[in-house]
Amino acid sequence: MNHFIGALRVVALTLRAIVLLPVGLATYWCTGKTPGFAHQSLIWLFCVTRGRSSDLLAKMIARRRPKIAIDSPVGVLGDLRGTLLARYLEKLRTDGYIVFESALSSEACDRLLRFARDTPAQPRRMDGQAEAEPREALFDPARPSAVRYDYSERVLLDNPDVQSLLADPSILALTQEYLGAPPLADVLNMWWHTNYHAQPDAQAAQFFHFDMDRIKWLKVFIYLTDVGTDNGPHTFVRGSHRTGGIPSNLLLRGYARLTDEEVLKHFPSDSLLEFSAPRGSIIIEDTRGLHKGAHVRGAPRLILQLQFSDSLFGAVYPKARITHVIDPALKKMLVTAPAVYGQYV
Repeated sequence: MNHFIGALRVVALTLRAIVLLPVGLATYWCTGKTPGFAHQSLIWLFCVTRGRSSDLLAKMIARRRPKIAIDSPVGVLGDLRGTLLARYLEKLRTDGYIVFESALSSEACDRLLRFARDTPAQPRRMDGQAEAEPREALFDPARPSAVRYDYSERVLLDNPDVQSLLADPSILALTQEYLGAPPLADVLNMWWHTNYHAQPDAQAAQFFHFDMDRIKWLKVFIYLTDVGTDNGPHTFVRGSHRTGGIPSNLLLRGYARLTDEEVLKHFPSDSLLEFSAPRGSIIIEDTRGLHKGAHVRGAPRLILQLQFSDSLFGAVYPKARITHVIDPALKKMLVTAPAVYGQYV
């Protein structure tokens, strides 16, 4: 009986999402704003179709939005002219990730680390804690008071090294080819993970989960400190980003956080990849696959994250603006392809 009721619930929610998602898409195309019910419908249909609904929408977007011209795809990821771009694209499609070790220069890492030490960050609420008034403080690695510390997107946008990465031709070329549409910069974060708790923390994304804030996207994770097995390496389930890659019984739980044991019931152990790498390493990843930040047992790690999406339909984020354009490449991109940075101008 319970199984029958559960099946009816799935059918009812699916029919509701099929009706509401087109309404939400039409609203977005007319107003630029996504209704909450539309985002929830996007998530549910992704879960019930195991990704097929999002694939269809991404193809529609690719047909509507022609790619931008990128004169020379050379940057922190290397020289992507010739066949190298196609090789990276195939790896992303197959495995869901690429690691570029020590891609960002030591000098840039030093500058961003100094910026993090001199800029107040906000401790994130932890499991079991009540909501509290936001407070910012300088991060002290010797005396952390939370598992995760986040930096303001507004402050990050005016950092010249961040601006350089947002306009990096190699990053833009790879993300554009994967998305099939111009890459829209839309989520920018930097945070510390610490060993403040002895156990993983769900609020700090230290349990396996998938993302579904957009229709299609890539995330760019940049290690600004050396990350070994004790420093909370980013962890990804290889191939779980593919259509049908996550089992239905996990997807129908929605945005539930998953333990290692739950994931290992469905995936071979060698598909759970921990990315230990030196500072400056860049991980390009499709985070609709299962991923997490591993629990930190040793020194804290600092990560910068950029996201590029095919559309801003989906989750609603507070608007942040670039107030001082410092990087010459970003200045040029704001003239030649302003839509890429529409979230920030």
